[in-house]
Amino acid sequence: MSATCTVRQRRSPPGKVRNGDGVKIACKARNHGLCSYEELPEWQRDNDKILRGYVRETRSLMKCVKSLFYFHNESVNIYTHLIPGGTYLALLIFFTDFVLIPQFPSTSMSDYIMINFFLLGAFLCLMCSSCFHCMKQHSEAHSDAWSKVDYMGIIVLISCSMVSLLYYGFHDYLFHFKLFTIVVVVLGSVCAAFVLNDRFNAKNWRAFRAAFFVLFGFSGVVPIVTGLVKFGIEESCKRVQLRFVLWEALFYIVGAVVYGLRLPEALLPGKFDFVGHSHQLFHVLVVCGSICHFRALIGSYFFLHTGLSTSNLLNLKVLA
Repeated sequence: MSATCTVRQRRSPPGKVRNGDGVKIACKARNHGLCSYEELPEWQRDNDKILRGYVRETRSLMKCVKSLFYFHNESVNIYTHLIPGGTYLALLIFFTDFVLIPQFPSTSMSDYIMINFFLLGAFLCLMCSSCFHCMKQHSEAHSDAWSKVDYMGIIVLISCSMVSLLYYGFHDYLFHFKLFTIVVVVLGSVCAAFVLNDRFNAKNWRAFRAAFFVLFGFSGVVPIVTGLVKFGIEESCKRVQLRFVLWEALFYIVGAVVYGLRLPEALLPGKFDFVGHSHQLFHVLVVCGSICHFRALIGSYFFLHTGLSTSNLLNLKVLA
């Protein structure tokens, strides 16, 4: 049988799009095995406000990989983290060695490790997320396993972000750096043990998952307050580029709220099935937050080695 859909004049069932473009989309969806929320097995049902565009259970890794090459309701989720993840990998390989580190002869191995530590964490987080959204339709067992990988990636990003900035905030106060790093490791380990629990992946824990990771991230408020008390506002802002850190926090908070409340699809079910639903917005906001953190690291690196509030690197101004 030909893969081409033949359209005949017939009475459309309720809810079916009658215009030509809508029919073409529906035909392509059928050709690639896409289905509606009602057609999904129970284990694939997560967001009942997204009505169309689901990839059916594949039971095949190759079919999961092939889903990268046609459009479905996970496509934006995949590529909004796959492309930035690849970019962070390129930065990890080339940027620090050939652009950033050669800026100053005073650059230490600690600088090299801490900047690459964040880039590695960002790369792993985004790639784990992309793999999850690509492979989740394989089977229930694979979905559960990749979901845990996804959550572990988030923990890695939060931990790497906090430790890298702790170094620049307390580079000359080793006790404080060690203390707060130990706290991050302990909290990260607790989070890891928690997310590996199958109950954590339940649908009714969605809002709690969002709040859980936000609280882990907000444990970074303690060292920031410590720095403000110890160094004063002006010095602290220069050490950790506080403006960018606050922007980072804002992006993550808004992303968590959007994810937890399922906005905007909760208001208009079916209107954001392929583009614009909450998980996609969450992905974009996470990337924006990670960019803000990387920008803060660059500024902190320049301030540590020059004591100046401006840098010539990419003509970026460091917070004065």
